[in-house]
Amino acid sequence: MLLTDLQNRVRIALTTTIVNEWSLLSQAGGTSRPSERAVAFHLGWYLRPMVEGSWNIDCEYNRSGMHLEESVRLVDDEGRRIPDLIVHHRGKLGPEHNLLLLELATDRADVDGAAPTGDFRRARALQARFGYQYAAVLDLRLGAAGASAPVAPVWQWGELDRDPAEAEDVYEDDALAEILGRAGAAPRP
Repeated sequence: MLLTDLQNRVRIALTTTIVNEWSLLSQAGGTSRPSERAVAFHLGWYLRPMVEGSWNIDCEYNRSGMHLEESVRLVDDEGRRIPDLIVHHRGKLGPEHNLLLLELATDRADVDGAAPTGDFRRARALQARFGYQYAAVLDLRLGAAGASAPVAPVWQWGELDRDPAEAEDVYEDDALAEILGRAGAAPRP
């Protein structure tokens, strides 16, 4: 699958997640931001019908049980391994069986649009170690200070054995406004 095809499919799944799961993403459901695991589940749920049925989509998958060296270990505050979402063939190794490794964040990017650099370095290290064709960091920037919208997703993608792209907004401003309108979210004044 080409990078642009995969990006479009992830973008569609993210759009559906924002629209259908707005009560999870907004603070209407509570006083804190949702966990990356909760959002990754829904993103994977909506991504499932958009990839060939032979691919498995898993959240926080680690069947190997292998000890990862510090340079490629991605561990959150509770000691869970990430990436948050992967598209792969379970139990098989190599790029032909590992399509996407995605780390999700709800609020780690700077308001200027930069993706979390450390997160992307670690995602790229895992990509190289396990041969994922694509690695991405997706930061939703939920309720970011100074942002004009209650969600303003930024992502950065890398292809195996190629220099990574720069971080960029997932949506153009007008497309994001339309999505937020469908979600029932009012943009910030």
